[in-house]
Amino acid sequence: MEFLNDIANVFNGNMLINVILVPFLMCAIVYAVYKKRDAFGRDAVQNTAATLLVGCMNFGVAWLFYKDINAFAQSAYDALRIPTLPETLWTSAPLWLVCIIGIVAKDFVDYWNHRLMHTRWAWPTHAAHHSDTHVNAFTAYRIHFFEAVLMSLSYILLLTWMQIPHAIPVVVMLSSIHNMYVHMDLDYDHGRLKYLIASPVFHRWHHADVPEAHGKNIANVMPLWDVLFGTYYYPGICREKMGALESGIEDKNPLLIYIYPIQEWTRLVRAKFGGAPREVEPAQSAPLQN
Repeated sequence: MEFLNDIANVFNGNMLINVILVPFLMCAIVYAVYKKRDAFGRDAVQNTAATLLVGCMNFGVAWLFYKDINAFAQSAYDALRIPTLPETLWTSAPLWLVCIIGIVAKDFVDYWNHRLMHTRWAWPTHAAHHSDTHVNAFTAYRIHFFEAVLMSLSYILLLTWMQIPHAIPVVVMLSSIHNMYVHMDLDYDHGRLKYLIASPVFHRWHHADVPEAHGKNIANVMPLWDVLFGTYYYPGICREKMGALESGIEDKNPLLIYIYPIQEWTRLVRAKFGGAPREVEPAQSAPLQN
């Protein structure tokens, strides 16, 4: 199974393949095979362009603060002083099994991080991802730098604590491909497996800009977490509008998308401590606010 690591290293290390080629092919499949012509329509192109520009901004910020982020992660891990699992625990386990365990563990942590981001004060960090009004495979990469850091640090720390860092490349690759898949405009719900593997229908409701779906279907890979913790929502095929325009965030202006967290936190602070009226309630966060 070492070939999995080789493939993962190529996938994770090549931005052209990871961020552009694979999601483009997924969109092409939706267009050509499923006859959804809006997959390459004007709205799709504009939203995808904004997504890629937000991604470029993330890479720029990461390049500027890469050393600081790594230093912070290492100091945080050292400060925890939590004993790790024994390295010998996974010695005889095949890589595919270790990767499955890694995906399940990562998804459990991601669920709670994701749920946190649907609370009032954390929502501005996550709003960029929900700003896309034409959800497709590229939407998987419409995330703000703040969110990317939190999600990445948490699962890297977890998998390192579990003593399976060798599985991280494969876990990241499979999670990334699945993440692109669930954002595709497909009417797949996975039937009897729908609680074990998230489907496009399941995740599309998460992006639906309707109050009853806000803060629902939080899990990235395993909807079972939503079933267990009360955030599962599945009324059928989703035909609702996508995005988060009701939250006051733009869908096609990458600069406004990127500065939204600062603007929103400033407004929330003023509303809480300055007595200023709250003009716009972050709609997506309402059901899970603290």
